[in-house]
Order: sequence, then C-alpha cells, then structure tokens
Amino acid sequence: MNVTGIVNIAGEDNGVFSGIRSKVETGTVGNGGNITIDSGSFSLSDDAELTTSTSGQGNAGTIIVNAADFFTISGNSSNFNSGLFVDSQSPTGTAGDIIVTSPRVTLDNGGRLNAESASGNGGDINLQTDLLLLRHGAQISTTAGTDKTGGNGGNINIDAPLGFIVAVPSENSDITANAYTGSGGRVDIQAFGIYGIKPRPNRTSLSDITASSEFGVNGTVELNTPDIDPNSGLVNLPTVPVDTQVAQTCQAGGNLAKSSFTITGRGGLPPNPGEALNADAVQVDLVALNPNADNRDRPFVPSKITTPPPEPIIEATGLALNEKGEVVLTANLPTNTPHTPWLKPASCRAIHNS
Repeated sequence: MNVTGIVNIAGEDNGVFSGIRSKVETGTVGNGGNITIDSGSFSLSDDAELTTSTSGQGNAGTIIVNAADFFTISGNSSNFNSGLFVDSQSPTGTAGDIIVTSPRVTLDNGGRLNAESASGNGGDINLQTDLLLLRHGAQISTTAGTDKTGGNGGNINIDAPLGFIVAVPSENSDITANAYTGSGGRVDIQAFGIYGIKPRPNRTSLSDITASSEFGVNGTVELNTPDIDPNSGLVNLPTVPVDTQVAQTCQAGGNLAKSSFTITGRGGLPPNPGEALNADAVQVDLVALNPNADNRDRPFVPSKITTPPPEPIIEATGLALNEKGEVVLTANLPTNTPHTPWLKPASCRAIHNS
C-alpha cells in the first residue's frame, strides 16, 4: 500500500476489528506475505491492528511502515490492544520483523509493536525516529517462548541519534527482548536522551528495558547516549545576586546632603579604579539629582566657606573714661597728656602784716 496522505485504521464491525492481516494457516506450507505502507501519517486506534502470523510450516511475514509525518498507535480500555503484530504459533516457523520509520512515534494506551513466537525465535523490531513516546502501558516486545518452550528472543534496534526516548516511570511501558528457556535477545538503543525508562534485570511495575531469560541466558541491553555534562556552560551565580550600597551625595548647587540607593551589578565601572574596563562595561554618565535644575552640563565645584579668625584676648592693663563718663578697661595705659587742673591748690605760706 502506497498512500501519500493519511492512513487511519480504527473501529470494529460486528465484533471484527479493523486491520490488515496476512496469515499462514495450520496445515499449510509457505511463508506469509508482507505488509508495506508508505504514507504521510499513520495511525491505529480502537483495537485496530496490522498482523502477520503463521500457524503452519512457514514463517510469518514482515510489516514495514514509513510515515513521513508521524506514526501513532493508541489502544483503549478493552482486553484487546491496537498495534503491529508479527506472530508465530508454529513449532517450526518464526515470527517476521517489524520495521517503522517516522520522525515521531507514539505508543499510547497499550499500543504495541510485538514480534513474538510461541516456541520459535522471536522476530526483530527496527525503529528509526527522532522521538519515541511511550505512554500508559505501551510495549515493544520481541519475546520468544510464550508457551514456556524454547526459542531465542528477537532483537530490538531503536535508532534516534539526535532524538529522545520518553516514558513515564509509573505507567509500566516496557521494551523487552525476553525468552523462556532460550537466550534473551539484544536491545540496542542509540538516542540523544532517554527519560523515564531504565534497564532492569526483570520486568517490574515500572517502565523497564529488559533482555532476560527465565531459564536460559540473559540477553544484552546497550544504550548509546552522548556523554553530556548538564553543568557544562553554566556560570556559578554569587550567593548574594545583587550588591546594594547606600551612599551619601550632595545636591548640585546646594549644601544639603541627600541619601541615594545604588544597585551595582554586571557592567559599569570595576570595583578597583586600577583595573581595566571590561569590554561589556556599561557607560554611565552623571545624572542630576534634581531634574528641575538646569545644571546637568555643569561640573560640580564645591564652594569654599571662609571664616575670619577670632580676635585674640589681651589682658587689661589700664582704665579710661569714655565720652559717656564710663570706666572702660583698656589693654594699654592711656597716652593722653594730663591737663592742668583748673582748681588751684591752696597756698600754705603765711601772710605777714607789717
């Protein structure tokens, strides 16, 4: 089938679920036919399926899907699951392979890619994508020996060198290449990142990647992801992200001090005036504190305030009368020339009468 648009297979009619099937019946000889779909987008839902199987003397066919836009499988709450199935119930035949190529692959609500066998070897699953999203019990499986018999688990190859594999740990979405008495298969994943799903020795209630064998030899799980240090390229920020300073400044043209709140960060002047300016330094010009004053272009020159020296204190050495007749202490003796008293002293000479 070669379709350039959308391929959407869904629903059921009278208990028969929608799908495309190729089967080798019991008692027949020969390999099953292949199913190949090339489309813009591909989706299976509501228990629809693509199936190749064998119960006779032959191998099951291969399923190949190439979706240019996206590939989606979504099941529902019933006991059946939507998906791609290659299955062998033959004691001699093997399961076919599943090959999916799409930039976005989503398996949701029990959506499956299964290449299983009851007693023979499991088929291989090859997946090439940029994003593999596994949700709500999704499963990719190449399990062998489902009837507790022999057979080796198939191989799973997921190639997403520039993409991601994403699952939710608690949703029990699994990638398994298990066996019963045979050898476990090989899981080889190449991705830029793997999240929510981890390799474990055996399946658990979490989202697992396993390649185990119940009574045989365990398989191998190899995850190839680039060695990326998540801390590379990060800059350690200081404990105090913002340095604050309170400085006293003077308003231009006045003598009143005002407080300013200054935030210093990247850029600006270096802390030490002797250091060189950084290439990313921010040039900061002078800013007038009073926006109404038209003196932004004037350089601030502090005015000099002169105070006359105090007069020296000299000890008084004399007395003098001022114009008001008051006695005044003077530093020097008066230099006025004494005047002749107007009152003549009495004469003490005797007068003799002749």
